[in-house]
Amino acid sequence: MLGALECYERAVHRVAQDFARRGAVIQPVGVYLDALDALHVCFGRRGQTQEGILGSLRPTRDLELAIVEMADLLQEKEFDEGDITWPGCLPGHAHPPTATLSGGVACWQCPRSHESVFLIG
Repeated sequence: MLGALECYERAVHRVAQDFARRGAVIQPVGVYLDALDALHVCFGRRGQTQEGILGSLRPTRDLELAIVEMADLLQEKEFDEGDITWPGCLPGHAHPPTATLSGGVACWQCPRSHESVFLIG
């Protein structure tokens, strides 16, 4: 489990950069392993010091998959903040892209056309 924790700790930086660059309210600030060996992501809201904790992340030692897992979980929290299309899909599309692996790289992908919209991070 410690290998997965280290992997997610590395993923936090790339996901935080991506969320900040795309204007997200939610920002990942860290991960932790609880007493039951569940991995959780800690997050903050832009302009606030209070942190929250989100559900569990699937254990992995694959950095790109860790980025997808974390981005997906945090995107749901961004939706809860009111932006249900964040981070924006292809021009003319009113739905959000989904976090996925494409060619082994973490990216946001259009759920209709399956085109990669942009890389995560």
